Amino acid sequence: MTTRRAVLGGIVAAAGGLVTGGAAASAGAADAGTGAAGAASAGAGTAGAGAGAARGKARSARNAGALTPPGRSDLTITARKRAEWGANEAVRVKPDGSEAWALRFSPVQGLVVHHSALPVEADRNATVRGIHELHAVRRQWADIGYHLVIDPEGVVYEGRYSGRDAVPIFDAHPVQGRKPLVVTGGHVSGHNMGNIGICLLGDMTAVQPGAGARSSLVRTLAGLSVLCGLDPAADFEYVNPDNGARVTKPMISRHRDWVGTACPGEAFAAQFDTVRAEVVRLVKGQRAR
Repeated sequence: MTTRRAVLGGIVAAAGGLVTGGAAASAGAADAGTGAAGAASAGAGTAGAGAGAARGKARSARNAGALTPPGRSDLTITARKRAEWGANEAVRVKPDGSEAWALRFSPVQGLVVHHSALPVEADRNATVRGIHELHAVRRQWADIGYHLVIDPEGVVYEGRYSGRDAVPIFDAHPVQGRKPLVVTGGHVSGHNMGNIGICLLGDMTAVQPGAGARSSLVRTLAGLSVLCGLDPAADFEYVNPDNGARVTKPMISRHRDWVGTACPGEAFAAQFDTVRAEVVRLVKGQRAR
C-alpha cells in the first residue's frame, strides 16, 4: 500500500507534469386502530413513516449539491463534498475569514481532462488530500486546482471551492438560458478562466483508465456539456477574459492540447477521441444505461 508520504513525495516529483497557472488559480397518523393490536399497528406505521422521512431527508442532504441537466437525470453529477474527503479549509482563508485568493468567476467555455500521473492510495480521500496539499500549501495557491477529481472506481470528488452554496464548480446551479459562471481554477496555465478541469486519479502513461473511472468521466463530461450548453463534438474559440487572447481548441480537450505536457498520459491521450465520441452519443440522445 502506498503511504500518503510516498504519494505526496511522488506528487512533488511529478510537479512538472501538472502544468498549472498559479496566477490564474487566484485569478445543496394513520388512523388509530381499536384495542392493543390497533395501537401497535398505528405505532408501527408512524415509526415507518418517520424512518421513511428520515431516509428522504438523508437522500436530500446527499443530493443537495448535485448538478442535474434539465430532463437528463441519467447525467446527474454528484460529487463527494470537500468536507467528506477532508479539505484543509484553513489554508484557503485568512485569519479575518476572507479568501486567501479572491474567488473569480467567468462564463464557462470548455472542459479539460487531466490525469494525476501518480500512484493512488487505498484511501482515495488521502490521495485527493495529497493533491490539495501540493496545490494549496506547497504551491501556495490556497486550494486545489481542479474543479472535479475522479477516482479509479468512478467516485467524483468536489475540487476547487466555489462558494458557500452546496453546488460545486459554479456560482449557482446552472439554469437554461444563462451561461453558467465557473470559478477560476488552476489546471491549464494561461487558460484557466472559463475552463473546467477534471482530473482522473492515477497514471495513464501506459494504461487506460479502469471501467469505473472511464464511465464516470464520460457521464460527467456529458452532464457538464448539457448543463453548460456546450457541443462536445465541436471546436471553440477560447477567449482569455483578462487579455483578450484567442485560440481555437476542442470543446472537450486534453491538458496537452493547451500546453507542453504529456497529460493525460500517452496511453489515454492516444484513445481520447473515443471518449469524445461516447460523450457525443450521450449528449445527442443515446441515454446512459
